[in-house]
Amino acid sequence: MRAIIKTFESGAGDCIFLVMKDEMDNSCFHIMMDCNVLTDEIKAYIRDELYKRIDVLIVTHIDSDHANGITKLMRNPDFADMQIGMILFNGFQPQTEQPQTLPQKTVEKLQTVAELLPPTVDEAFQKTNGMDAACLITELNKHPQWKAVWRQTPILAGETMPLGNNEKWGRLRVLSPTQDAMDNLLHDVKLEYAKRLSSAPPNEDFLDQDKYYELMLRLAELRKRPSFARKTNAEAITKEKLNKSAKIDAEENGVTNANKASLAFCWEGGEEVKRILLMGDAVSSQVVNELNGIENGRIWFEAVKVSHHGSKHNTSIELNTKVDSAHYFFTGGKDNEGPDIETVAKIAMKPLADGVEQRGIHYNHEKGINLWKELNKEKTIQLLNNYHILLNTDNTYEFEY
Repeated sequence: MRAIIKTFESGAGDCIFLVMKDEMDNSCFHIMMDCNVLTDEIKAYIRDELYKRIDVLIVTHIDSDHANGITKLMRNPDFADMQIGMILFNGFQPQTEQPQTLPQKTVEKLQTVAELLPPTVDEAFQKTNGMDAACLITELNKHPQWKAVWRQTPILAGETMPLGNNEKWGRLRVLSPTQDAMDNLLHDVKLEYAKRLSSAPPNEDFLDQDKYYELMLRLAELRKRPSFARKTNAEAITKEKLNKSAKIDAEENGVTNANKASLAFCWEGGEEVKRILLMGDAVSSQVVNELNGIENGRIWFEAVKVSHHGSKHNTSIELNTKVDSAHYFFTGGKDNEGPDIETVAKIAMKPLADGVEQRGIHYNHEKGINLWKELNKEKTIQLLNNYHILLNTDNTYEFEY
């Protein structure tokens, strides 16, 4: 059996594929996780390599840099016949069979609020306003065949999902989020709802709750966007800088509730148990807590997708000690949000495991990110080589399991 992890440049966000292949019978299993900018390259891969079949589609959380491209994929008429086996996405789906109906006046207010979302342009170059363009749940609800495979019960840490009969394609261990993280995010949503409608949402589940609550998250994200941080130039990378940065621990207070509610997974497969760590935008403390339930000591992964584009708030010293790999994947990112030198330094300064000659740092998005420019200077490359670190823009890695 062969496993392939592949990431695509998708603007500042994530787009990750995990493909398993059985070369004995030519069968395969396709997992897609997140998408921000739905590029021609991504569309060609889904069409020509995956034959428009995704066995498990994962949206780690609703932030636009993880979900926008999924929404556009579902809107694209060229993919109307795409086959999806299961959709894993924690929305705010009503958990009762007969949710209450909102008063008509409330629905009208919500529709008016939806128009505050900016217009987007689809593949036919037509502008569409409001939730029809911006909200993933609205799009999901339009397609009965996809809505039917969207899991309605919450996906929470501690669950294990078998992939295929007798776990032919391995299994997914859910590492994040907790119920508390989801409750905290719901609290944020209800505050935004009250702000926009001047009244609190119903205490009981209501019709289209998931759609309107996503709207609130989108509006909250939009409202926070104008507060731009001042761009700063990356400092020169020296041995002293790496040492100092590696010792700076993550401050999880800087992580949003939406990111704390991000899905994160450990894929496992094979008799000898090979693993891949897929962090989404999850926080270190939660992931470490779950990994400690798997093994007490350090855990080796064939590949690690680094959390939140390499933000310093999402990779702690404890996580860096717990997790090791020869292949670390950084996806997306932008200055002031990640990647941060603190994350790169933790990985670079870690002693190599026995039998490992070098550690690769893969990255797929460098536009406007000063850190990658600084790391690619000749002196810095030589310094990284001293620590057996190889910077790599080849974002595909294959292994047998």
